[in-house]
Amino acid sequence: MGERMDITGAARLLGSPESTVVRWARQGLLPCRGSYPELRFERSALERWARGTGMRGRAGQAARVDYQDDLLAAGILRGAVGSAQPTDAAKAIGFAVNQLRDLPEEARQEITDAVMERERMASTGLGRGVALPHPRRPVERWIKEPRLSVLFLEESLDWAAIDGQPVSTVLLLLSPSVPMHLELLARVSLALHDSTLVELLRSAPDAATLLERVRAIHRED
Repeated sequence: MGERMDITGAARLLGSPESTVVRWARQGLLPCRGSYPELRFERSALERWARGTGMRGRAGQAARVDYQDDLLAAGILRGAVGSAQPTDAAKAIGFAVNQLRDLPEEARQEITDAVMERERMASTGLGRGVALPHPRRPVERWIKEPRLSVLFLEESLDWAAIDGQPVSTVLLLLSPSVPMHLELLARVSLALHDSTLVELLRSAPDAATLLERVRAIHRED
């Protein structure tokens, strides 16, 4: 049996905050046993997981994600996956932003305002039941790594999408720089050409299942 670790040890190995490790474990993304606060991790399994996701965490060093390997998976890992029943697009955007609970209230309000400013210019409804709200400019003051907040709507909403279809999946995209923003937009657009992923989104999958499909698309690319 390999070396066992608690939350503190896992966070140190991955170079991530303990709160992030707990969130990943609760979403079923990390290999672990037990439940919070008694989560237990096996070192060898964590190291395999880190290699598979592009994380290069080492004790005492910040984890790094190789975005050229899997930008979308990295964005989801640093973001959030959840569901809600908002009554309009503006409230859905608010839910998607507020899922990022590690951001201070000031940041969430500023990001929400920036996303809504962009939304008023033109709908971000991409079609096929997906909306991709995002700010016009990078939010480097608050975001140091690209992030995706995935929100599944319990009831679809009119989003003035280009195909006229209601939206059931919201992908909130946040980036720290213009090049990264453009790259992430391109990656999302490419991924949404995958019919298996589009069908999966309609079923509101859990985070682990979503991440598995996103990684599969990257491997097939």
